[in-house]
Amino acid sequence: MTCRILTRQKLSAWLEEVLLSERRLIAPQHENQDVVFKVVQSVEQVADDYVTTRWPVKEWFFPRSEPILRYRYAGSNVELGQPALDPGPQIIFGVRPCDAAGLAILDQVFSTDSEDEFYTRRRSMTAVVGVSCVEPAESCFCTAVGLSPTSTEGSDMLLTPVDEDRYLVETLTVKGEQLLWEYGHYFGAGECRTKDAVTEQVEAKMHRRAPLAQGIAYAPTLFEKPIWREAALKCLGCGICAYVCPTCHCFDIVDDADAWGGVRCRNWDSCGFSQFTLHSSGHNPRPAQDSRYRQRVLHKFSYYPQAWGRVMCVGCGRCVVDCPVNLDIYSVAEAVLNETEEPAA
Repeated sequence: MTCRILTRQKLSAWLEEVLLSERRLIAPQHENQDVVFKVVQSVEQVADDYVTTRWPVKEWFFPRSEPILRYRYAGSNVELGQPALDPGPQIIFGVRPCDAAGLAILDQVFSTDSEDEFYTRRRSMTAVVGVSCVEPAESCFCTAVGLSPTSTEGSDMLLTPVDEDRYLVETLTVKGEQLLWEYGHYFGAGECRTKDAVTEQVEAKMHRRAPLAQGIAYAPTLFEKPIWREAALKCLGCGICAYVCPTCHCFDIVDDADAWGGVRCRNWDSCGFSQFTLHSSGHNPRPAQDSRYRQRVLHKFSYYPQAWGRVMCVGCGRCVVDCPVNLDIYSVAEAVLNETEEPAA
């Protein structure tokens, strides 16, 4: 890892040069009342007054809907066409550490066992430049899941504000080092330990600190906990929690076709939807909302940790803020964890 210093003035100049390069620049920008990731046309559009964006950065690698196959009927034959996979080189700037950590989890999901070429191709063509948080929201709980407002995981380069005018720059991967090599004239000398005091100050502002990083140990009795029914009495099954989540990756595949051909698309899905596990026979192994909400919580805090040794939640708090009935996955996971912990001897 290499550390450098970047002033705010030189940051603007750097982004201006990126705009003139062959790389596409994507960054958070104001859109109505929200801040969202969009392609940058002018550096003045780039927002810096946000905690998290409205939608996670994952949609630039795993789109909400995307064609994976096109087909056309030609007599008795079917002609297949592959969609373009090459987005061209791009930089996504301003990714918060929670979102970047979500990409590290998606990397495991989409590149293990069977590689998803749609995701991995976009990932390979993209440099992720993160920017650390300095003012976490009350809904944030990244430290509870083993992360930090200044975490480096998932970023190729991370900028951490150390005062009103300067960022500490950490290059974390080969792509990050490449950016430093190409644009090194903007970066001054710095020391990596400069970040420690900033990290301590920001973490002290976190409101939600219950330790959830160890996950929930699986036991058959977990399925019968009354808390699932209590929580699901509120749940509408709307799926917003999955759509704003940096790590949710469930999808459905559908065909949109006519007599001449069609397109096969992959669309985001959610385990909270009533039809998510509905069989063609009519049987549904998760027939009620409590079983579906239980699946969401245990997938993140029990099943995924069993397979990967880490929880599948990055503590961004989006699902807490956006749930229309105030269902709080942090509070539910904490309650289940407390119920399953064995009393001290």
